[in-house]
This record gives sequence, C-alpha cells and structure tokens, in this order.
Amino acid sequence: MSAKKSFAKKLKSMNVKTCISAIFIPMVLLISCAIKENATNSIDFETVTKDEKFRTTIHTGNFVKLSAGYTYYEFENRDADTIIVMVHGFSVPSYIWDSTYQAASTRGYGALRYDTYGRGYSDCPDVVYDVALFSAQLKELLDHLNIVKPINVMGLSDGGRTISAFAAQYPERIKNLIYVDAAGFHTRTDSVTHPAWVTEEEIKTFKQSDRYATMASGQLGDFYDSIPFRGWDKKYRELMRHQGFVRALISTNKNRTDLERDHRKIAASGIPVFAIWGEHDTVVKLEEVRATLFNRIPDAKLFVIPTAGHLPHMEQTKDFNTILFQDILGSKR
Repeated sequence: MSAKKSFAKKLKSMNVKTCISAIFIPMVLLISCAIKENATNSIDFETVTKDEKFRTTIHTGNFVKLSAGYTYYEFENRDADTIIVMVHGFSVPSYIWDSTYQAASTRGYGALRYDTYGRGYSDCPDVVYDVALFSAQLKELLDHLNIVKPINVMGLSDGGRTISAFAAQYPERIKNLIYVDAAGFHTRTDSVTHPAWVTEEEIKTFKQSDRYATMASGQLGDFYDSIPFRGWDKKYRELMRHQGFVRALISTNKNRTDLERDHRKIAASGIPVFAIWGEHDTVVKLEEVRATLFNRIPDAKLFVIPTAGHLPHMEQTKDFNTILFQDILGSKR
C-alpha cells in the first residue's frame, strides 16, 4: 500500500474515532450528571431513630414520657414566682430560644422551654400534628412539672398557634400571653380536611423536592441580616437526620385549622395579650395580619422591633429583652 493511501486510511480511522468521542463523551457526562442530580434529589437525610439509646446520648435537659411520646425540656429556677414558658415554631426546636432562655434564667425567672413533638429531641409519633396535639403536650408537661400558678407563655411563629389553642382552653393558667411573629392570624378561606393523614408517597415526593434539599440553608431567610448568623443552617442539618421529621412537618402543614374562635375566646377572657414583631419579617408579614390581630383581640398591645426579621429576639436581643422584661413583665432586674 502506498504511503498516501495508508495515511488516508489512518486519517479516516482517526476521524471516526474523533466523531465517536465527540458523541460518546458528552453523553457519558450527561448521564453522569443526571445520575448525580437524581441521587441528590432522592437523598434521605433521616438516618437517626429517636429511641432509648438516642436519649442516652443527650446530656442536657430532661425527658418525660407524655401521652403521645417522650418530650425533651429544660427548666431553670423552678421555684421562681414568675415562670416564662417558651414555645418554638414550625421546625427549629427549643434551641431557637437560647438568648431569651439565658436572659430569663440570669434574671431569676423560671424559664421553661421544650421541643414539640416531631422536632428536636422529642419523639416523632405517627399521629396527626395539629394544635390539639401541641396544646395537650404543653398541658401535660406543665402538669408533670406541677406548675399550677399562671404562666407567662410565649409562642414564636407556629408556636403562636399552640399558645392560642392552649390559652383558649385554659385561660386560668395564663398570666400573660405573648406572641412573637406569630402564625395563626391569617384568615383562612380554604376548606381544610381535618384530621388529615400523611401518606408515604407524600413523604417520598417531598424528599425528592428542591425544598427538602435546601431546607437547612433556607433557615437563613428568617433573618433581616443573616451575616451575623452564619452557621445557623448547619445546626438545622442535624435535625433533618431524625426519622419522622418530614412526616411531622407535612402533617403540621396539612392540619392547620382556623383559630378565630380561639382568639375571640382569649379576648373575652381578659388575658393580657402582647405581640412582638420584627419590622421586616417576610415569613409572617405584620401588615398581612395586623388588622385580623386587632379585630380578634382588640386589646392586644403591639411592639414592632426595627431592623429585625422573623426572629427579633435573636437579631435585636437587647430591644426584645427590654420589651419582655420591662414593658411586659415590669421587671427592674
């Protein structure tokens, strides 16, 4: 074979290989990316069971077995005359109250915080997560701790729903009712099927969603300025490892009933009601609920904290503490 023909044949072979590579390599990369994307979307963070062994690894606070499962709580200055009970919100458990809990304890107040069912260290029972469940949990915890004197109870965000239901049922157990950027004041026009159970398909679908993958980083959106709170999302990732967490969140969302009747009962009871709000809250926007708040509870006293988002007690701790301890509780300490 002549050198010219041999070169032509070799060139032809190289072109074929080049063409194959041009098609095959991008295809492999595309498939690889698709596999990785699918793996990301299908990831299940829930690998930890909150059983007896798990509870032995927790070296803070205490556990008590209530009717729906074990509840984690912390209680300082138990013999104090004035007790402040702190109810956290939708998904971040009782550590969200760190600054307020420490301030109350230091000032000598009885300070009680706990994890609601499905959150933090408390059990994740397979039940309907509604205000009846959370109100019952609070009552049982108070009874267990033999707290019979009227309490100052604070509800942050979704915790506002819990304290509304509790106060409407047991007004005699409330000294002051304190809402902090509270949920429950939106007027509901949709019809809610209650009780609504959560299916395995709903859990699977949620765990394949972008929302699930970005839940931790999304917590930074609660702040007006998240820069001072870098690392806040990392703590949340630990919560996502607890089995039953997603079920609890979905169930809570599906079982949000209207609270207008409870709010009007509270107003009629004469309980002192206070509301503290971050001016720049984008989670529960004050302007969307202000009219409803005062329509249902006309005598509520509102405090608005500037330069704060959904968590004013964290972003503007000094201002928040002044309102809580001086303006509401009348403390000189």
